[in-house]
Amino acid sequence: MSHSKVDNLTTKIAKNNKSFSLLLAVGGLFAAFFSGGVRAETIEILYEQGDAGGFVTSDWIWILFFLLAAFGVVLWLVRSHFLQLLANKEEDLDRAHMRLHEAQRIARIGSWTRNFETGETFWSNEAKVVLGLDEAAVEIPHYESLIHPDDLDRVTEVVASAYFQGGSYQCDHRVVGKDGFEKHIRLAGQVVLGEASSPVHETGTVQDITDRKLAEMALQRSEERMRSILNAAPYPILILELAEEYPVLYANASAYNLFGLNEAIVCEELKSKEFWSVPEDRMTFIDTVQNDEHVFETEMVMKSQGNRTFWASLTGSQLEFGGIRSVFISVMDITQRKRIQQELERLATTDSLTGLYNRRSFFEFANKELRRAVRYKQPMALLMLDLDHFKAVNDSYGHQAGDNVLRRFAEILKQNLREEDLMGRIGGEEFCAILVSSEEQGAYLVAERIRKRWMEETFDLEERPVAFTVSIGISIMLNERESIEDVMERADIGLYSAKRSGRNCVIVQGADAGTHNQAEQFR
Repeated sequence: MSHSKVDNLTTKIAKNNKSFSLLLAVGGLFAAFFSGGVRAETIEILYEQGDAGGFVTSDWIWILFFLLAAFGVVLWLVRSHFLQLLANKEEDLDRAHMRLHEAQRIARIGSWTRNFETGETFWSNEAKVVLGLDEAAVEIPHYESLIHPDDLDRVTEVVASAYFQGGSYQCDHRVVGKDGFEKHIRLAGQVVLGEASSPVHETGTVQDITDRKLAEMALQRSEERMRSILNAAPYPILILELAEEYPVLYANASAYNLFGLNEAIVCEELKSKEFWSVPEDRMTFIDTVQNDEHVFETEMVMKSQGNRTFWASLTGSQLEFGGIRSVFISVMDITQRKRIQQELERLATTDSLTGLYNRRSFFEFANKELRRAVRYKQPMALLMLDLDHFKAVNDSYGHQAGDNVLRRFAEILKQNLREEDLMGRIGGEEFCAILVSSEEQGAYLVAERIRKRWMEETFDLEERPVAFTVSIGISIMLNERESIEDVMERADIGLYSAKRSGRNCVIVQGADAGTHNQAEQFR
């Protein structure tokens, strides 16, 4: 920048008030310096008194410069704020992980997962501790190598069965540590099968139940030490006399706590029938213990004071308690585990969108219904239902609207079928229903009722009412040699004929290749 340009700049600055002129002048010096216009020359800034003049182009440039700088500061502050929020969330997550690890450590339980496709297995540090391994160990030996030789065949049989059928399994066994010390472990797992019915994923837990097992064995070996051991046990224990009404001979502190009993009440005043939600379950359990001498992990609904019910896992065995024939019962509250199990079973068998059976579960139960119909020589009808032009719903109104249509159709199915009938979603917009003890005419009337009811249903899409139709194919079981696939294939042919006939109709497919619309026959 030349001297003349700088003089002009300082002259204009001087027309403004001193503070504003000083701010702009300093900004000008920095701008001139970084633009290479100022080198070794000396710039002299003069201040003159006078009236404030109007803004010129260079003034607006500097104002814009300072606004951009302020905007940058605001952005930096906002970024800092959100970074702090993210850091706080990460701290909360870390604390949650710490609490989970602490809970697993206290419960002496660890988790593991296995991916059969990659062959990778992950063991939590808690699981390593439970198994007596080094937490820092990278290479974990095969689990089979840790199992006590006398228990290996039993564990292998239980796990292999889960690999073949899928689902959950549980097995108690011993493991042998490096120093030869034996620990009792409860191994529990869940196996997920792939399309080829081969395992693709497995997850589970290992829990150190050594104390519990040692307590049970100590009860059998030494009656003199029995009460002290039982009182120290962390799980509820009941001892009932094998006599009329099964009097309570002993209940430890954990049992008092679980059943909500008053500590002032002595065992002799307790009534064992009040511990079971269903009184007959008590008789069934004790009879089984007497017949088998030992019952392991039987699930029953128990009841505490105040009529609060809960799921419990009962283990029982016969013993002599003070010279009296008795039954030893250990009780474990599994209410939370039962809820998780029931939810997993529901998710595994039902379609998450409609709540009907998914394809796999529908075929499984449909085969059972067909065998039942053959066994009792009862008729059975099958309906194949397909929503007309459903693809256009997703294309025109979006998948959310399509999901709402599918959910509503499932509700109408439930409303128009009986509780004993079987309903499932076997495809995108394709549904199937088994009508038990139903002849061809009755099945047609039900299908027509569903078709007409669905025509009455309207949806508010893009601020206008929209209605849909459904095509239905029907077939009945013709003889006891048929499979569910045979019956379904005929119903599918009827459905295809309904589509070709203009949709929104019901077609009954008979034994021959021909199809017929039953509207006139049953009118």
